[in-house]
Amino acid sequence: MPFQNTKVYSFDRQTLSTINEIGAIYGLARRNPSRSGWYTILYVGKATNLRKRLNDHLNDPPGRGITHFFAEAVATEAGRTQREAVLIGEFRPAYNTLLK
Repeated sequence: MPFQNTKVYSFDRQTLSTINEIGAIYGLARRNPSRSGWYTILYVGKATNLRKRLNDHLNDPPGRGITHFFAEAVATEAGRTQREAVLIGEFRPAYNTLLK
């Protein structure tokens, strides 16, 4: 199942300053040039503090070309771990190397 929240956010400092400090899973993405309005998920991760983790990635990205992100709140660590694994299995993101 894709991300439950289909809202896409720009991956930039201004947008990240508005993100809540919550437990969540997220997908880092770029626009799909061959399909208007579609995105390619490049990395899926989990965070106990979404704003901090995304800022970490902004300063040291897991790969090139990230322009947007998706996120969904998940309250528990166990829930985040499980959801992250499902999304990695679904998207097979290029920049995830440990859980592929």
